[in-house]
Amino acid sequence: MKTRDFINISKTTKIMKTGGTMNFLKRAGAILMLVAVFASSCNKYADDFKQINTKLDALAAQVAGVTQLTTDNAALKAQITALQTAVAALPTTASVTALQTSLAGVTTTINTINTNLNNLATSFATTGATKADVTAVITSLTTQLATLQAQLTADNGAQTTALTAAISSLQTSINTLQTGLDSLTGTAATQASVAALQTQLAAAQVSLNTLLANSNMYNGDVTITSGPELTFWAKKIAQLGMINGNLTINTTLLANNLDSVNYVVKNISAVIGTQGAVKNSVTVTSTSTTTVLDLSHLVSVAGDYTVTGVVINDSNLSSVGGNVLLNYDGSYTYPNLTTVTGNLTLTAVAKTSTKSGTTSISLPNVVVNGSVFDGVNVAGVLSYPVATSIALSGGVTSLTAAKATSIVLGSTAYPSGLTVQAPTAAAVVNLSAATSAAGAVSVTTGNGGSVLFANLASAAGGVTVNTGTSGTVDFTALATAAGGVNLTGPATVTFPALGSGAVTSDATTVSMAMHNAAIAPVLSKVTTLTMGAIANPFTLANYPTLVTANITGKTITTNPMPSGAMGSLAATSANTALTTVSAAGTLEVLSLSDCSALTSLTTAGVINTFNLNNCDALVGATLAHTHYVGGTGSVVSVTGNLKLASLTTSTDMMASLTVTGNAALASANFASYVTKTVSGNPTITINTNKLAFTYTNAQAATVTTPYVETVITSAALSSLKAYVALYSAPVLSLNLDYIGTTATTLSSKMSADTSHTPAFAAPATGITTKAELALVQ
Repeated sequence: MKTRDFINISKTTKIMKTGGTMNFLKRAGAILMLVAVFASSCNKYADDFKQINTKLDALAAQVAGVTQLTTDNAALKAQITALQTAVAALPTTASVTALQTSLAGVTTTINTINTNLNNLATSFATTGATKADVTAVITSLTTQLATLQAQLTADNGAQTTALTAAISSLQTSINTLQTGLDSLTGTAATQASVAALQTQLAAAQVSLNTLLANSNMYNGDVTITSGPELTFWAKKIAQLGMINGNLTINTTLLANNLDSVNYVVKNISAVIGTQGAVKNSVTVTSTSTTTVLDLSHLVSVAGDYTVTGVVINDSNLSSVGGNVLLNYDGSYTYPNLTTVTGNLTLTAVAKTSTKSGTTSISLPNVVVNGSVFDGVNVAGVLSYPVATSIALSGGVTSLTAAKATSIVLGSTAYPSGLTVQAPTAAAVVNLSAATSAAGAVSVTTGNGGSVLFANLASAAGGVTVNTGTSGTVDFTALATAAGGVNLTGPATVTFPALGSGAVTSDATTVSMAMHNAAIAPVLSKVTTLTMGAIANPFTLANYPTLVTANITGKTITTNPMPSGAMGSLAATSANTALTTVSAAGTLEVLSLSDCSALTSLTTAGVINTFNLNNCDALVGATLAHTHYVGGTGSVVSVTGNLKLASLTTSTDMMASLTVTGNAALASANFASYVTKTVSGNPTITINTNKLAFTYTNAQAATVTTPYVETVITSAALSSLKAYVALYSAPVLSLNLDYIGTTATTLSSKMSADTSHTPAFAAPATGITTKAELALVQ
């Protein structure tokens, strides 16, 4: 298709305006003229106009009303459909795609016109439109089309300006048609249709301008391999916008004329079409390593694209309908390439004394329908020994890049797995585009490398990462890892969403949203561990190197609590390095026993059973957790902690309270207990601590003096009096340990208080009844 074959319109076609109802069909005629303009932009334009004129002449002679006009419009629709089919066979370039879109809009517009004419026919039946009126409109339309046909011989320079003016005139006509429709009643659907047509027309104008701007095309093969050929094609440069044939460039014999070669080829935007069943292709060959071959305007190739040995600028290439083979020194950089219908071969050029080798690869957006090769290995298995950066959107199952510091792979899934070897120190491997990996994924970097799996949600095949002696890894979205996660090297790892899948890591800092037997973490070097939801039960005994445990937990507000919903966590004598524990969220049990190095303990959230036993380095604890409302009551047990000096409880609704064997415990406050449990009586045991008291014996009554009751003073026991009074039969065993600095038990004082009436129930064990506790002040 040559330039002179495109439509040229040098004048703005004007549409008759005779007033009244006829404006609507005249505007419809204007719309049909636009359709003809679209149609004539594609194929066999003069013949199409002759057919249209013939049909419209016959229609003018035979018109019997709006029904006949609708029928003829349907025939015009068939023509446009045929044109659209022809365009669909062309390759997808920016200009052709715009034309296809325009023709699709034209087809829709014709359907709308048919509907509008039917609606108008009904309206005309009531307003008195005559056969003569319709005939006049057809005659006017025929005249306009004849004028357009005469303009086909206009020169190319006036084409864009004239067409733009014609479309502007049509837009004005459509606006007038809309105004006329607004004056009628019962035409809301038609008004909406015309409003939609206005939008389509504006978009069509942009598309047509784009098409016209890229309309130069040569039909046939173009070969530039010698001086005479170069001279020949230099004279036809105006036709080389698009080539409907094969393009072959070989600069081996043109080493001294590369500037002239670039003068010829730099405006080529597309290679389109087919020869038989074979799509037209591009082959570029050169031995030049200095002057850059300029194919910077090339956007689309219908068939294969092969570049060998040349330094080339083809960075705007966006679509290749066949195979791509690149084999030249330096970098492969194609930021705009989005489609390769066949295979993609990025030849790994070796470094030599005269070659740098394949130094980098950047094809971040390409979708390859076939396979990816490096020119040596099998499909998807790639090796680039000297490349420092690699960006590929997909098609990779194995990548070895000994010197790469940056690797970005854009596959969203790895059904067959992935292996990446990037041994350079601090290499960054970005796999954040992946959302699933059914196959096994293995990534190795040099010391201090980073591996990013930011969007990987499922790893059925498992993930193995080795970043050397240090590094980072990102598992932000990982929720399930049926194949497990095995990490070597990263100092810090975070699993904010992981709910299942075994984790093995030598990281020192680990954060997990879920901590349970299904994950079963093996953390050989962990020192700081943050845990989210805790399954029931779970122990920290598996982490002998753990120094800090932070239980963030999960919040559960359901009442009553679902069975097994509250997790349990324990630390034992195996945790010899554990110094700090903080607990929050919702836990059924927090049990810290024989943690010899524990020096800091803070709680929050809900912990229904709290056990702190034999943690001999702990001096004080900050307890701020509450209890589970709706259960059988809270449990607190604080026993055998050698240095614990003070205790203030935070729970309520007591089931049991045990505070014993804390040799340094001189201060205790149990005022947090105020609410009676749902059922049962609490059990309270307090003894063998360092809680102080004072004691005044009872005085028996005499003839002249009344009985004087025993007086016991204890801040710790006094804080329990009101709560114990709520129950009918609490189980009490309360003993105190010091008077001043002297080790003296409350039980010994009660046993010696023989004047007390009635006698104490079990003085050898201290206070055991509500009445005895009432003596405390």
